[in-house]
Amino acid sequence: MSDESEQVEAANPISDYFPVFRQEALYARIASHVRELIETKQLRPGQRLPAERDLARMLGVSRVPIREAMRTLAAQGLIDIRRGQGMFVAASAVEAAVDQLTNALLKQRDLLAELFAVRRLLEPASAQWAATRREPEDVAKLERLLEEMRRAGQREPVDYDAIGQRDTELHVEIAATGDNRVLVRIMQAIQDLHREQLETSLRYRDRVHSTLEDHGRIVRAIAAGDPVEARSAMLDHLARSEAATMARIEGDDAENRAAGP
Repeated sequence: MSDESEQVEAANPISDYFPVFRQEALYARIASHVRELIETKQLRPGQRLPAERDLARMLGVSRVPIREAMRTLAAQGLIDIRRGQGMFVAASAVEAAVDQLTNALLKQRDLLAELFAVRRLLEPASAQWAATRREPEDVAKLERLLEEMRRAGQREPVDYDAIGQRDTELHVEIAATGDNRVLVRIMQAIQDLHREQLETSLRYRDRVHSTLEDHGRIVRAIAAGDPVEARSAMLDHLARSEAATMARIEGDDAENRAAGP
């Protein structure tokens, strides 16, 4: 190694690019999983949780991230840790989870509203172009993603993460089918926000069934080469998705306003 290379490595050691975060990420994922079980009422108020060692065995991890995850959930008011008795879902856990989520979402409301404004401009045209330019292999990809969404929706419990992932992939694939590279790049760029929006809307009144119907209609129109129906189906889907997202943030009145009289 040259002196110059050694000087560069000394000034910028490669280890700087790889901070230690795996343990932290693990406890956060465990806390998020338990929080979701509480939000979806699979864990009920007052229900006793397995002991730390049992949770560690079930999840295939050490007891350290379990302990950190439980402390985090206790600080958020979602579980009670009772010395000598164990860990229990807090009596007000569901309300605490909803309040915490709502407060976070209120901060992002304007950002999500701007996201939908952009999507309303781009995605109806994307679906329209896809319907006029699709090839058999394009339709096959869209139908495969749609089928994977359906399978995830049929699991018990529903695999929201898998549905959200395939949902975003489907929208990018529609843009790719429209054969516009700039649109594809834009769609890829907004998918992080899209996924955040799905975290809000998919769980609202279990919107899985209606979102699967929406995407099925869009894919059918593209496969049939019907640009008018493809555009209309996408517009309807975005309207329903936005209504569900804002209703989850603001309460049912938002959805009623969006739906109209």
